[in-house]
Amino acid sequence: MNLRVKKWTTRIFHSCKCATNSSESPATTLTAFFTLCQNDPFAKTLLYSEVPSYYTLNASRKLFERRKRGELVEGQPGIFRGTTIGRLYTDQDECLFLRMLLVNVVSPTSFEQLKIFNSVTHATFRSACQALNLLENDGHWD
Repeated sequence: MNLRVKKWTTRIFHSCKCATNSSESPATTLTAFFTLCQNDPFAKTLLYSEVPSYYTLNASRKLFERRKRGELVEGQPGIFRGTTIGRLYTDQDECLFLRMLLVNVVSPTSFEQLKIFNSVTHATFRSACQALNLLENDGHWD
């Protein structure tokens, strides 16, 4: 699934719509994932990387929809599992750290929630990864 960090999204304002749209972020695959986690009980059990196996993205509506074909998931009526391969381009560090959080944090509902660990809100995705011990360092040699 594509990743786009919130602060990097492009916003275009038209003079007559500034007051109503200035606080709205454009819909992305990731914000669709957050919405899915808020509304679908089965999705709340999944990591970001697992979602494409069970859902497809309706690109025009920017919403995830359950797969209609594939292998029926035992004990989950109406839920099918497909096989999907995704990719991530790692030329932007914060996207890489965001991805690391998404494959390790179950059912996030926002960018901000991904940065919270042990009741501490971290400034960056990298620092959140460090707090979760997802990054290696040379500390074991000390």
